Amino acid sequence: MNRKLKEPSVRIFCIVVLLVVICTVYFIRMFNIVANADPSERIETGTYTRREPIQALRGEIYDRNGKVLVYNEYTYNMVFDYDAMAATQIDRNYAILQAVYAVNSTSNQSHRTETSFPFDGTYPNYTYSAEAKDTDSNIYYRLLKRIAQNELESDAPVSKTELTVSLLEEFYAENPDEFPSEQEIVEWYLTRYKLGELKTDGTQMFSDAEIDKIIRVRYDMEVADFSIYNRYTFAEDLDLSFITYVKELGVVGADFEVETSRKYAYPGYASHILGRVGEIRKEDWEYYKELGYDMNDTVGLDGCEAAFESYLHGEDGVKVVIEDKTGRIIDSYVEKYPVAGNDVYLTIDIDVQIAAEDSLAETVESLSQSKAGAITAIDPKSGEVIAIASYPTFDLSTYGQDYNKLLADSANPLYNRALDGLYAPGSTFKVGMVAAGISNGTLKADTTINCTGRYTYYQGYQPRCWIYPGSHGNINAMGALEVSCNCYFYELGRLMGIDKMNEYCTGYGLGQYTGIELGEKKGILAGPVYREENGLEGWTAGNTISAAIGQSDNTFTPMQLSVYIATVLNGGTRYSAHLLKEVRAYGSGGLVYVQRPEILGAVLLTDEAITAAKQGMRQMVTASSTVSRYMREVPVAVGGKTGTAQLGGDLTENGLFVCAAPYNDPNIVVTVVVEKSGGGSYAAAAAADTLKAYYNNEE
Repeated sequence: MNRKLKEPSVRIFCIVVLLVVICTVYFIRMFNIVANADPSERIETGTYTRREPIQALRGEIYDRNGKVLVYNEYTYNMVFDYDAMAATQIDRNYAILQAVYAVNSTSNQSHRTETSFPFDGTYPNYTYSAEAKDTDSNIYYRLLKRIAQNELESDAPVSKTELTVSLLEEFYAENPDEFPSEQEIVEWYLTRYKLGELKTDGTQMFSDAEIDKIIRVRYDMEVADFSIYNRYTFAEDLDLSFITYVKELGVVGADFEVETSRKYAYPGYASHILGRVGEIRKEDWEYYKELGYDMNDTVGLDGCEAAFESYLHGEDGVKVVIEDKTGRIIDSYVEKYPVAGNDVYLTIDIDVQIAAEDSLAETVESLSQSKAGAITAIDPKSGEVIAIASYPTFDLSTYGQDYNKLLADSANPLYNRALDGLYAPGSTFKVGMVAAGISNGTLKADTTINCTGRYTYYQGYQPRCWIYPGSHGNINAMGALEVSCNCYFYELGRLMGIDKMNEYCTGYGLGQYTGIELGEKKGILAGPVYREENGLEGWTAGNTISAAIGQSDNTFTPMQLSVYIATVLNGGTRYSAHLLKEVRAYGSGGLVYVQRPEILGAVLLTDEAITAAKQGMRQMVTASSTVSRYMREVPVAVGGKTGTAQLGGDLTENGLFVCAAPYNDPNIVVTVVVEKSGGGSYAAAAAADTLKAYYNNEE
């Protein structure tokens, strides 16, 4: 069909739709008036009723001993009320200017909430910001919503009634040159909000600087869906001097409300665990919508704030406000009182957490090539997580202002290496091999294998023990763990075979999710199955003996290593790692929920195998002068195992250390990874500090 013939019918259809929308809004408003106000009073005074949400308090977060980690702090916010604002756009512009100047001229520490403006520069010299051009960003998505809502295009790709964000995304992906220019969008706002009006003398009513201030707020108001149903938060965290100042100015439409913000009792610590709160993300809206959330609700974005959102999030109340035709409030009352969220108690011990983070940072910074590391500490009898440390780290209390710097940091401080970092386990893998080999009947604890410094079973592949050109001679299971003899484990791996090895390793939880409530990587358990699933070269006998000492394709997270060691030492029961200890009612402390230990699986280990693993770990600690020196101040006997994971080429190896205390009946298992440290003994220092903090708290 000829486009010129089609356009009039489209325009007529759009006009009809627009009239229907206007009438619908009008009748909704009238219905609210009729339903909520006395008819005779409405006729006399023109009163109407509106309902405002009363924000529910979010539950607070505590450690296992009841020490507060995240709490609420009350703040005053300045809001604009749609119905109370002036009738004309020009008068509304003046009210916005007054508010902007108030923020700029007072000495309070308040800050504007405007975060969505898509332009860099100042009016009239705007250019799209980098985020506005990023099709995955929230700012780009909001800009599309404005384009769809305001119909900024002269040639819409579909009829205006069908102009949706998803269609626009598709259209601009195919036709990037059709995207509206900065000037097109600005011109629309100038017209809509009367920003280009002239005075009687022919001069501009608003200067360029004033237009810049107004258009930013106007745009953000649209993003926030400012309407009779939604107030617009203009500024947050206000002090009383600012509130007094604004009230004296008499800014039309301005009001103040109390809000809570999240504060951190230990700034800079547990940042990878606790998480942040914020507005609902675009990709999460449908999920929260189904749960009955409002689009403007605050939710947990990551960490424990997100994992335990259902406990922490309260239920908002409703306040009824009755106003006269001038916007003056003549009555108000609470129709529904808010219900606070519940308090969440974590399994984390904040004192152990601090000690782990401090010691990890000190260890990494003392080594010239190391830049990062991680620590995990759990209770082997329940799976409760006592500490999770990742270095480098960041401070949640300054996350917003530090974000760009954190994102640009090549060391990636936002990355949680404890749960997402994948590392070859090195010789820490040997503890599980001893337990598996003895339980399987392949060897007994006192069976000796002769280490000559080189493993010569295969003609073409003869890997060396780390002691080569020396040798360990005849050595049993405990001795092999003590001195980390590779030849012993080459032979054990050959005798067991990869299928039997992996049967036990899967039971230990290696290459399996630990069950922790936060996001985590699954890890890789080396074997023919992994090779086949990923289209890699076939599995060989040489790969089996390499895997037996923790090399080949094996890569696991520090948390997986802690769960694995805990499973071996507690007799074969694999508990889910978890951070939730219990949930209590806000304020009253009444018990709402208790997290019980969850068993994910079990592997059959004999008493002989468990004893050999424990004894070998104990001998390793006492035989190493470096490790035993670190453990000297720990008040119980510690068993441990170092690991050195090769990275290939000239790269310095990663150092690992796993340990348990007390070694014969452990109640804590600690895993430490120090990237490019050159050896596992360096990691033992941070493990010792973690254990000391744990036992100091136990006293």
